[in-house]
Amino acid sequence: MRIRLVKPTLVLVCLVLLALPLFAQHRGGGGGGSTGSGCAIVETPRLSTTTTTTEANSSVGVFDRITNCATRKKKYTVTGSSVSSCGQETVFASGSMSFAGGESKNISVAYPIAPDTCTGTVTVSVNVYEGGTLLASGSTNLTVQ
Repeated sequence: MRIRLVKPTLVLVCLVLLALPLFAQHRGGGGGGSTGSGCAIVETPRLSTTTTTTEANSSVGVFDRITNCATRKKKYTVTGSSVSSCGQETVFASGSMSFAGGESKNISVAYPIAPDTCTGTVTVSVNVYEGGTLLASGSTNLTVQ
């Protein structure tokens, strides 16, 4: 009787041990952290001005759509910045956003143009980072008079 129980038990244990890696793959591994394999899409930012020209010491709305093209939930850092014609960089927005797999979100932020901003072309950018890695960027130009 003892031999009859040992053989089926060994077969059952072997099947469970073989199936464990399959369950781990299906569940996404373990951990739950978002390391690597990030994927983001940033559209070209839209500005609230009716023209592409504005004045220093004013404010412009920046609107954009960001998509997580990864299949898993991700947490990204999104920044809004500008670089003036004389090389002055201004970060006017920065924050962390969580996305479900394939999810898109709209963002809107105010970009206050400093009174001492150089006249000329300003490049307004929206960037998406995972950790310290830039995943995607979109930019548009604005002329400051």
